[in-house]
Amino acid sequence: MPANALPKTVLIILAGPAGVGKSTLCERLVNEVPGFERVITATTRPPRIGEAHGRDYYFLTEAQFDAKLAADEFLEWACVHRKYRYGTLKSAVMDRLPHVSLIANVDVQGVRSFRAAATNQPVLQERMVTIFVAPDSLDVLRERLQGRGPVSDEELSRRMQSAEFELAERNSYDFVIHSASKEQDFRALLAYWEQARRKIK
Repeated sequence: MPANALPKTVLIILAGPAGVGKSTLCERLVNEVPGFERVITATTRPPRIGEAHGRDYYFLTEAQFDAKLAADEFLEWACVHRKYRYGTLKSAVMDRLPHVSLIANVDVQGVRSFRAAATNQPVLQERMVTIFVAPDSLDVLRERLQGRGPVSDEELSRRMQSAEFELAERNSYDFVIHSASKEQDFRALLAYWEQARRKIK
C-alpha cells in the first residue's frame, strides 16, 4: 500500500457533563481498538486512591501549572467546578498524533480552545473530531452523579448547573451520542469514529 494511502490517525475529543460516562468510553476504546491512546491531561487536583502520575493524569502543583501556562505549553486549560485546573499539554497531543490515534476527555471550554488551536495547526484541523455525550435527561444525570459516591448538595448543584450550560452547546459538535446503555454508547462511538476516519481518508 502506498504511504499516502495509509489510514491517517484521528483525534477524538469527547465532551459532556460529569457523570455521563466519558471516561468509561475512553478506556474501552483504548482497550478494544488497536492503535488508540488516551490523551493524558494535567490537573491541579490531588490524586485519588489508585491513580498514578503520568498514567491517569499529570498531577501538577499550582506553581507547576502556572509555569507551563507562562511557557505556552497548553493547547487548552480551564478551572473546572471552581476548584481545580485541568489542561491538555501540547506535547501530549502533537508528539503522539502523527503516530497513533488519540481520544481525549475534555470539558466544553476545552473544546472551544482546541478549535481555536486548530486554526493554526493543520494536523489538528484535519484530524480532530468532536463528540458530545448527552445524558438521557437531567434527572438521570443527577442519579448517576449521586451513584458515584458521596457528594454534597452544594457540589451536586454546581455540577447540575454546569451540565445545563454544557448541554446548550451540544449542537455545535460533529456528533452527539444520546447516552443509553454503556454498550449502545460504545457502539455509537465506534460508528462515529468510522465516519470520521472515512472523511479524513
